[in-house]
Amino acid sequence: MAIIGMTKLDAVNACLMAIGEYRVTVLDPTGTSIQSDAERVVDESTRYFCAMGWPCNTRRSVAATPSGASNTIVVTTNIPTGTIRVRSAGPSQHRNLVLRGDTIFDSDNGTTNFGSAAVVYFDIAELLDFEDLEPMLKEEVALHASQRFARRRSGSQLTDAYISQELTQVDELNTRNGTFLSQALFAPQTKQQG
Repeated sequence: MAIIGMTKLDAVNACLMAIGEYRVTVLDPTGTSIQSDAERVVDESTRYFCAMGWPCNTRRSVAATPSGASNTIVVTTNIPTGTIRVRSAGPSQHRNLVLRGDTIFDSDNGTTNFGSAAVVYFDIAELLDFEDLEPMLKEEVALHASQRFARRRSGSQLTDAYISQELTQVDELNTRNGTFLSQALFAPQTKQQG
């Protein structure tokens, strides 16, 4: 399968370049090197963005039936394993349902027991691998990871300002998913008159 847009290695190298380090040619996911740290930050940013729900990682109106003696909905049993966030949908949209561990929690009633085997509907945000994100979202994730990595490693305000500007520009290009997002993540700041 061809990778369209950035690779994870490109994102790791963006993190390294943000702190003045040399590029690398291979990933090192289990090591303790600076590039391994950069890869972990790319993974953190990927999870962060996937949890927001984008067109490339959202399934709409997924039906789940509570099961077992306790009438629960468990991620690995009733809904896709890669689920990172849920929001009630369709006939269930009046409910306030969230993930709690690997189980769906009804926060209105304070329980994971749905009381019956009646179908519950969700919009689901799935955790994707970096390479499976849409190309412009990869750019945004890589910039976010670069900024996060640079803040942790060097704390340069100048680097932070440059990356913030780039991140705002890329964020404006990305398509929002109305299910989980209502506005741009990095809204441009307005000047106050005084």
